[in-house]
Amino acid sequence: MVLKVFSLPEPLPKAVLSGNQCIISGLDADRLHQQGAVGTLEKGALRLNDVEMLYLVDREKITVCDEQGVILEFPSLLRLLECSEPDIWLKFLLYSDLRKRGYAVKPGFGPKLEYRVYERGASVGKEPAKYLVYGLVEGKTVRVSEIASISESAKLSKKDLILAVIDRQGEITYYDTTEVTL
Repeated sequence: MVLKVFSLPEPLPKAVLSGNQCIISGLDADRLHQQGAVGTLEKGALRLNDVEMLYLVDREKITVCDEQGVILEFPSLLRLLECSEPDIWLKFLLYSDLRKRGYAVKPGFGPKLEYRVYERGASVGKEPAKYLVYGLVEGKTVRVSEIASISESAKLSKKDLILAVIDRQGEITYYDTTEVTL
């Protein structure tokens, strides 16, 4: 007779939603931050922005609950966040794709430059980001002057500008750019 021993899975770290971000405290905060270079760790609490939170819920790395303790599944969390950020789905697609490709991703500079992206294997916080990623939606008109302005911002910050075009099916094509001038 063979006896099999089963262990129960560890409960997922619990994050509490506060506005468009969530907070994880304790040992889970440090462990999550070290594993995936996500969020901002301050005084033992990990603060995740809306996209990082969605990504970790989608990957089943955390559970998110509201201030009353009600757990928010991915679809309801997405709907809630869309109320204050209509482009959250597109930002999530872009963030997710970059993470799945093995890059560490942090928020960019202002509303136009979505993300700072670190080279694979880079030590986030010790090395600077290599790229700034600007997301574009296929079929949506963008002024050349806007792209030139973003290109100038990337140049001033000494980072390569990557244009990420998201098509109607959610597929993303990346374009490395050189300086854009008018």
